[in-house]
Amino acid sequence: MRKILLAIRFLLCPALLSALVGGSLSLSAAESGTLRGRFVYEGQPPKQTKLIINKDQDICGAFDLRNEQLVVAEDGSMRDVIIYARKLPGPSGQGEDDVVVLDNKDCRFAPHVVAVRPGQTLRIKNSDPVAHNTDIKFNSNSAFNEGLPPTATKDLKLSKAERKPVSVSCSIHPWMRGYLVVQDTPFIAITKEDGSFEIEGLPVGKEVEFQVAHPKWKTVKFDVDGKPTKRGRFKLKVVAGENDMGDLAVKPE
Repeated sequence: MRKILLAIRFLLCPALLSALVGGSLSLSAAESGTLRGRFVYEGQPPKQTKLIINKDQDICGAFDLRNEQLVVAEDGSMRDVIIYARKLPGPSGQGEDDVVVLDNKDCRFAPHVVAVRPGQTLRIKNSDPVAHNTDIKFNSNSAFNEGLPPTATKDLKLSKAERKPVSVSCSIHPWMRGYLVVQDTPFIAITKEDGSFEIEGLPVGKEVEFQVAHPKWKTVKFDVDGKPTKRGRFKLKVVAGENDMGDLAVKPE
């Protein structure tokens, strides 16, 4: 009786039924790779200086606003490091319906660094009770410079990738600074507060070239497998499952 029950359970296995109906059984069709790692600052972490708030002090002065050009935790973890796969676009139309938000919140741009793809909608938003101005210095796309009263939003459609991170500023509040990364790939990440990043869904068996960037530097300098990278780039043959780079130490310029 036990042998009969095991045989029935085996025949009812969804994968086996699919194979019997379709004539083939593929266990690796859904395989992909995930790239993980963590960027750390090599040396003494710089301190975030307090910003001078000289406009709308009754509102903006309530926040402990600091310079965000280079954010490094006490343990060296680096926020806002950008990493993406070069020349590796996703499926046609993937993510085009997604809305990416750049908010004017607490008298700063939130998030400080935003990634968006050509074809996606960039929604510029003002969550503050004071007016802001959003000035985006695009190089390949049309420049944008408009005021936003409280609660207002403005949607943009970007058509082209940008070679470098694009500066965003507010002429009303000159301390406000943010950045847009416009790349034609879904395989992109921006490091979190703990310096970590994760890029999922990478094609297995393919050698992928990754670009690392940061708004502060022209080139991010770090080593991979004990060898210095050139122009902030490195190549990796992606394997199924985890591709863990560990800690990557960024050399300060």
